[in-house]
Amino acid sequence: MYRSGNRKVLTVSLKALVSLLLLSWMFSHIEWTELSDTLKNAQLSWMFAALGWVILSVGVSVVKWGYIFKASKLDLPYRVLWKSYWAGLFFNNFLPSSIGGDGIRIYWTGKYSGDLPGATTSVVVERVLATMGLCLTALLAVPFSRTGVPELIGLFFVILSVSIFVLFLILFPKLTDFLQHRLAAWPKAQTFLEGLSLHGVRLRNHPGCLVRALGWSVIFQLCVVMVNWSIFRGLSVQELGFFEAAYLIPATSVAAMLPVGVNGYGLREGAYITLFATLDIPGSVAMTASILFALIVSLASLWGGWIWIREGRELNGKDRIEVSHREAGSQLF
Repeated sequence: MYRSGNRKVLTVSLKALVSLLLLSWMFSHIEWTELSDTLKNAQLSWMFAALGWVILSVGVSVVKWGYIFKASKLDLPYRVLWKSYWAGLFFNNFLPSSIGGDGIRIYWTGKYSGDLPGATTSVVVERVLATMGLCLTALLAVPFSRTGVPELIGLFFVILSVSIFVLFLILFPKLTDFLQHRLAAWPKAQTFLEGLSLHGVRLRNHPGCLVRALGWSVIFQLCVVMVNWSIFRGLSVQELGFFEAAYLIPATSVAAMLPVGVNGYGLREGAYITLFATLDIPGSVAMTASILFALIVSLASLWGGWIWIREGRELNGKDRIEVSHREAGSQLF
């Protein structure tokens, strides 16, 4: 236990160091006068528009997640998914790992549904479909984009292929039978994996829900694109068209997901500077847009922190919270 704790501290420290070094290097190479002028001329109306798109993106994600729960026969009230997603977003932004937010969502919905494997499966599948939606959004924008980064097409195809493979492993648990047999010495782990397999079969039997969830995943990515497009517009950048944003923004999201820095800091800014340079957007402007994106999302996620303080902690010590028939009747799905 002690060694495990030390390892986690070391890992987080190394990630923080990587982010700090990357940001320090970039700050030392930008034009501070240009950055200052960019911020002075920023239009707040566009920043509020970006904030609105962030809120809308959460709503879209909850609808998408709800279809996955429905396919798993674990229908939950819309309000439960809404609150747990906001709480997860808060932990994503204020913990040194985006996995923390997923853990909160699993914990919260697992308590309400009484089915931890089902909650885990829903979050994993939601993540996989989100990644597939990210790739599809970028690939669909290719014919209409004028950006000169063709290498990204291959990257998106690779990520899409890996995501499809992972989804197949979940939907067809026979492919992982060998793993279940190896877990015979750990009954709890074996039982948990069997639960995941059960929900994988349920999801496979409801392909319509999965297709709808994938469609909403694309809509979610378009919302993320609009968040960034609004920020660039607020910085008086006219060079970035919608289709160019739809092609490049997913690539910055991929960079931010790499488990190297803390919450993507440094990696995301580097991706913005590199990719938007192909549109002749100055590095200082691209970096400002990246930082504003992180700040706006973090600002919005504070609502999730309030939800967790007010309600989430009440879940502690409870084996299961039964959902009343009145709540179940008012659910969205």
